[in-house]
Amino acid sequence: MSNIHIIRANGTEEDHTASGPQLLLREVAVLIGAACLDGFNLRNGKRVWVNDNGLAMGLPVNPKATALYHSICRPGTTQPIVGDVAIVAEPTQPEE
Repeated sequence: MSNIHIIRANGTEEDHTASGPQLLLREVAVLIGAACLDGFNLRNGKRVWVNDNGLAMGLPVNPKATALYHSICRPGTTQPIVGDVAIVAEPTQPEE
């Protein structure tokens, strides 16, 4: 089972366990209130999933998620991350 770590825009954090790999993205979308997901890699084997329509919906800036995003971006990036986000471990590929 995958762990889903939620960082809410209000600064609170919580953990959830996904029902299974085939349901992971559906559960992430429900947990963060997103109809469409987008994401970025943290370069540590984890991926942050965000609401792709968050800016258009006028969601509040998520300072913790924005700091994570800026930590992996080119210096000078100013784009904020808005709304709640989910952090999950990237699935590993089976060895052949």
